[in-house]
Amino acid sequence: MVSENENFIIAQAREGDRAALNALVSSHWPAIYRLALAKTSNPEDAQEIAQDTFLRALAALPRYKETNATFKTYLSRITLNLIIDHYRRRGRAPQVVDIADYNEPIIDPDSRPEEAVLNTERRQEVLCLLARLPDEQRQVIELRIVRGLAVADAARIMGKSGAAVKMLQQRALKKLKELFTEQGITGGEAGAGQY
Repeated sequence: MVSENENFIIAQAREGDRAALNALVSSHWPAIYRLALAKTSNPEDAQEIAQDTFLRALAALPRYKETNATFKTYLSRITLNLIIDHYRRRGRAPQVVDIADYNEPIIDPDSRPEEAVLNTERRQEVLCLLARLPDEQRQVIELRIVRGLAVADAARIMGKSGAAVKMLQQRALKKLKELFTEQGITGGEAGAGQY
């Protein structure tokens, strides 16, 4: 069932309220990205699909009709359609996935609401800063830190040696720390470590 608060945010977003639009994207981005990543196994494709999901959903927002399904379910359907299109363009069939697998809460239910908001905001800051890294640096951070892959697995995916992956990761973390400092974000290392 859709919460009244989310219906209010959707209504505000329909009227062009930028804060409401940002709230919708911030609250649903992690689950949509996870779904796309699980289906494509490619962080760049997953990010592109997640972005396209929100572009389509926000463009269609004036025509969005409230139902018993959540907004997250609506976004997940768009994502799955985009994933099918993605595989059609590449001539491969996607794996079958159950949307219910991606309905776990994004926010720890034991945390206080203000901590949850801060954690969500910090994740969005980190995602924005990650997007500013060069492609290979972003990919190594996503593979090693976000997905938690071993050096050997990341090296195989990237087509590099383990030593090259370690060096690339070191450079990426250094650059990420510089970006944190530029943005005046404190606790950059801790924020990056959450992934």
